[in-house]
Amino acid sequence: MKRGVSTAVVLLASFFLHDAFAQSTEDDIQIIQGAWGRQKRELVSMAMSLSAKDSVKFWPVYDKYEVTRKKLGRERLLILNDYVESYEKLTNTKADELANRLFKNDAANAQLLQQYYNSMKTALNALQAAKFLHVESFLQSYIKIHLQANLPYIGELDKLKTQ
Repeated sequence: MKRGVSTAVVLLASFFLHDAFAQSTEDDIQIIQGAWGRQKRELVSMAMSLSAKDSVKFWPVYDKYEVTRKKLGRERLLILNDYVESYEKLTNTKADELANRLFKNDAANAQLLQQYYNSMKTALNALQAAKFLHVESFLQSYIKIHLQANLPYIGELDKLKTQ
């Protein structure tokens, strides 16, 4: 599972290093989300190991979840893009705005996970819902960590200039 996630992370990281990023943000997001969505579905399928009977119940709920999750993921990518574009001239005001947008995005994502945990629990059972939550949390955490590792830290460029 980690190999598939790593491939997706490379794709996402390249998104932030793309020279024409500002000119093609929307197209890039659609390409990345499309490719990641297909890989993610395979990873979730492998991790969940559902019976045919449970698959019929699980996938419609999962597909609804993914519609909203993709919107939140898109918003997070736009926030990170805004950070990358603002990095060299980042002000207190802009840093505060970006932080608050991330908090709002994180809260919406947590609320979405809770909502769909409950939907999965109703459709299947608490154990399968917890498994979904575990898989989804792992995937999101893995992606976040690797994306963050590819973003410059605030003040990092200034330190490099003085060396």
